[in-house]
Amino acid sequence: MSRALLTEGNYVSGNAGSASLLTTMVSVNPVYVYADIDEDTLLKFNELVYSKKLGNSDGGKIPVELQLADESKFPHQGYIESFDNKLDPDTGSILLRAVFPNDDGRIVPGLFARIRIPLSERHPALLVDERAIGTDQANKFVLTLTASNTVQYQAVELGPLIDGQRVVRSGLEAGEQIVVNGLARVRPGMPVTPQGEVANSDGMKIAQK
Repeated sequence: MSRALLTEGNYVSGNAGSASLLTTMVSVNPVYVYADIDEDTLLKFNELVYSKKLGNSDGGKIPVELQLADESKFPHQGYIESFDNKLDPDTGSILLRAVFPNDDGRIVPGLFARIRIPLSERHPALLVDERAIGTDQANKFVLTLTASNTVQYQAVELGPLIDGQRVVRSGLEAGEQIVVNGLARVRPGMPVTPQGEVANSDGMKIAQK
């Protein structure tokens, strides 16, 4: 409940069209987040839903993630509650409503936020550290290591950025070693002494000493 706009002793009107506003109330846990989805995104989303290719959370709900203006990741987990029943012909978009738990009160009603909804089916992906990617004119590349620890140029096709790591769509295979640090100091054909760096289960890294 917000502040009291009228207190004891004030005149209160209950007439239709001129009724006095006493206070306002909002839902704070859970909170409801509204976002406009364009037509192309909606069609892609619906196709995945109808073909049952989206990963649902418990209860069959479609998960969605939220990021506040001061956050670099999407740490808040919620689900899609509903879509509006028609597209706005003026904007070519439809209104989505998502629900997020808010036990700690971090999400304050009225804040600006970004949400991320799934637009592809779940699939294994190869991730590399963003530091390992170089740019050669309009091409992206990484420096791989041969069996003799010689640096080798390898063009790659990249996908989206996920938590500081870039999806590699093509050009690399799982298990290949790449140079992560010192990219500006090495050139293709140069021998190096690699120093292994710990990688997570989805990615791969190797540091150049």
